[in-house]
Amino acid sequence: MNLSLALLNLQSGIGVTRGYQQYVTKGMRYIMPHSGEALTHAATFLSDQHIDLALLTEVEGGSRRSQYVSQLDILREKSQIPEGRFFPTRSLGNSINEGNSILSRYPLERVVMHPLPSATNPRVLGETRITIEDRTLTVCVVHLALRSETRRLQIDKVVELLKDIHTPILLGGDFNERDIKQLHALTDIGLSFVTAPGYPSWKPLHSLQVLFYSKEFEVVSVSTDTETLFSDHLPLTVELTF
Repeated sequence: MNLSLALLNLQSGIGVTRGYQQYVTKGMRYIMPHSGEALTHAATFLSDQHIDLALLTEVEGGSRRSQYVSQLDILREKSQIPEGRFFPTRSLGNSINEGNSILSRYPLERVVMHPLPSATNPRVLGETRITIEDRTLTVCVVHLALRSETRRLQIDKVVELLKDIHTPILLGGDFNERDIKQLHALTDIGLSFVTAPGYPSWKPLHSLQVLFYSKEFEVVSVSTDTETLFSDHLPLTVELTF
């Protein structure tokens, strides 16, 4: 059967899409309430592309800056993808409640959050399981650190966790790594990967969003949508057969 996946870094709905100068002009949105209009565009993309699974990073779970509305709930409602789970990472009182998420057209049967090594901003591996036509697979989402030393520790921990999984695996997210060779520990355990330049969205140069998959999957197509801009990362869409 076919599966349609999307990897989206939502930048918490800040909406930097036109150039680095917007990090300054829209900078207050990182802490102050904003409408999250970018989330509507993201939800429309998921709906129009008939996405089955969406692996989301930098999602606001509901705080002052999102006007106390969960961005995951907005995406679920507007994309009509019914299942969703939020994996919180960075919390600052009632001002920030950031994390990663998984959206699925299939029931999420197991939901586990694994802490990853981090000296500053917390990072986690979000794990879920779904069953498709009597076949169970594990789906994981991750957003790794900016610092290379910390990233290496986090990758080692992810590898350790994945070794204990005995189902087909999909692992995706924002790895914050410009040299894909630095993620070799994941390919060393038998995973393949796909990626494409998507950052920054206005001039994509770096392939920060990556999907790793086990041998039970085969890639049909990989694409980024340069017409749909809702954050500083382009969405990465992958069609698979399972």
